[in-house]
Amino acid sequence: MKTATLLWILLAATVALLIAVFQYIYKNKNEKSQLNYWLSFLRFLSIFLILLLIINPSFNKQLVEVVKPNLLIAVDNSNSIKYSSQNEYVNTIINKIKSDTELNEKYNVNLYKFGNTLSILDSLNFNETQTNIAKPFYEFNDIYKSVNNPTIIVTDGNQTIGNTVEFMNYKSPVFPIIVGDTTAFEDLFISQLNVNKDTYINNKFPVEVFINYLGKNSIKKQFNVYSKGTRIYSKQFEFSKSDNVKTASFYLNATTEGKQYYTTTIEELSNEKNVINNTKNFGINVIKEESKIAILTSISHPDLGMLKRSIESNKQRAVTINKISDFKGNYSDYKLIILYQPTTKFQNIFKEIKEKQLNYFIITGSSTNWDFLNKNQNYFSKNSITELENYQPVYNPNYAVFLSDDIGFSGFAPLQDQFGDVAFTVPYNSLLFQKIGTFQTEKPLLVTFEDNNQKIAVLLGENIWNWRMNSFNETKTFENFDGFLSNLIQYLSSNQKSKQLNVAVNSFFYANEAVQFSASYLDKNFNFDNRAKLWLTISGTENNFYKKIPFAVNQNRFVIELTNIEPGEYEYTVSVENQKENTSGKFKILPFEVEQQFVNANDNDLKQLSINTQGKIYYNNQEDQLIKDLVNDDRFKNIQKSKIIKTPLIDWKWLLGFVVLLLSLEWFIRKYHGQI
Repeated sequence: MKTATLLWILLAATVALLIAVFQYIYKNKNEKSQLNYWLSFLRFLSIFLILLLIINPSFNKQLVEVVKPNLLIAVDNSNSIKYSSQNEYVNTIINKIKSDTELNEKYNVNLYKFGNTLSILDSLNFNETQTNIAKPFYEFNDIYKSVNNPTIIVTDGNQTIGNTVEFMNYKSPVFPIIVGDTTAFEDLFISQLNVNKDTYINNKFPVEVFINYLGKNSIKKQFNVYSKGTRIYSKQFEFSKSDNVKTASFYLNATTEGKQYYTTTIEELSNEKNVINNTKNFGINVIKEESKIAILTSISHPDLGMLKRSIESNKQRAVTINKISDFKGNYSDYKLIILYQPTTKFQNIFKEIKEKQLNYFIITGSSTNWDFLNKNQNYFSKNSITELENYQPVYNPNYAVFLSDDIGFSGFAPLQDQFGDVAFTVPYNSLLFQKIGTFQTEKPLLVTFEDNNQKIAVLLGENIWNWRMNSFNETKTFENFDGFLSNLIQYLSSNQKSKQLNVAVNSFFYANEAVQFSASYLDKNFNFDNRAKLWLTISGTENNFYKKIPFAVNQNRFVIELTNIEPGEYEYTVSVENQKENTSGKFKILPFEVEQQFVNANDNDLKQLSINTQGKIYYNNQEDQLIKDLVNDDRFKNIQKSKIIKTPLIDWKWLLGFVVLLLSLEWFIRKYHGQI
């Protein structure tokens, strides 16, 4: 206990004594009776204990805790373990680790399983359709901050998704157990297939297939492509130990509109162990015609080229960029007119748009003539000044006119426009809000609205080309930004009125993928209605599969994700409970088991990682040696941690009760003797 606390306690006793003596002895000095001394004593105790409660004396207690190092164990729960018949052996390894007394006395053993994701190990079923070996290491780096965490990873080393682990930055020693045979077997397989998702009817579309050979012999094998059971392409290839990679590049005719499916095969070897990887399926969407979109401008700007490239990433669309003064085309030939920074030169186009009820998209900026724009349309106006302002985008999750995603707008560069507030005279929906400096507003940056059969969008700012680059820098692909813009263009270029129920689903999936549905349902005012209950009904056209399940609400959409559906063609219907609205369609699941593509275990990357982290790699039937090595490894020792705990000297509840008792006793004594 500190000296200062002792002094406070001494002072409290002195004050309590002085008050008690003053009240019962000094004030009654002419009546010196034994009763006054007892009452003085009771008053002294009461006051002293009250002051002691206020002081609340305490003392420091040191606790010493022994912390064992963590032993992290990640077990591969993917299909490839089962396909290579290693599932029972993996369970044997885990049971040995769990039951080893010395190992569990030295370490806190933490068991996890992984496939596409990482989770705590409760049981193993080896049903994961993807293997991300890097996932456990990234998660462990975040969860366990100390470097004293030896890590065991039990796997066949075959990775289907995620980053390579060979040179990853991991702070603890890694001890891989590679299950399965690492011997290289003779194998002939299709390693990669490249094809566009869309093409036009009566066009020829390119296909590129890479075929690999692992072996020492010289062989000749036939490569074939089938459509609906009919062979439509064939070519023979020669392979050898040195000439072991061939590329089949060819064109196929798109003669039928809609979704078309194909199968590529390479002839099997006579002694081939894995023949599943000799076949690869693919599909393509054959489009009847393309949508024409015109961009009209009076200036040159980087936004123009970006818009063309991004919109044309969807093969259904063709974009032309025209100077407004040189444009001689027929406006009715275009599904959508993009007006880039309108000026007085746009006088005639606004007349055409109004007469022909064309859909259009206005993008404003530093060169926009707002006086002209205010006079030539009645939907919105802006009192602008020549000074420019930067507007950062803020995604509106409640926008539901069509399905959209937040692609990282908060990290995008600001757009630039003339300063001023925009006022709308019609109901509108904001897809993006403005953020000015650090102030987030609900002022519109990107809006859509409709007038009878016309669909109109307004983007209040230039330099949108920066957004596409920002998205690429973050995700290493243009797909996210192009997909966002594609959804906007799809909505604007459609002549159909906005539907209350909208559904998004891919036309085909591979067997190892999750089937994802996304839908939105709008009320009569075209606001997202999260009170609605949506149902998905799926039935197989080639099997007896049937399922009806409800959608879940996620922000401004309804979502469903289905897994483990057998390959085949399926029909679906999305309906709204107690409403007539429904949407139907088809999708196909193509047979492809990526986990079955491997013929042997792969130790290359994990061997290098174990060397880099000062660990050691182990193989089949070496788990006992691994356990022994970890028990005897002096790098992993218990750590003593001391902790100072401040403990109260008194229990305030008991002390407070005692004070109440003393005061009550004093009151009853005085009452009994007639002093009250």
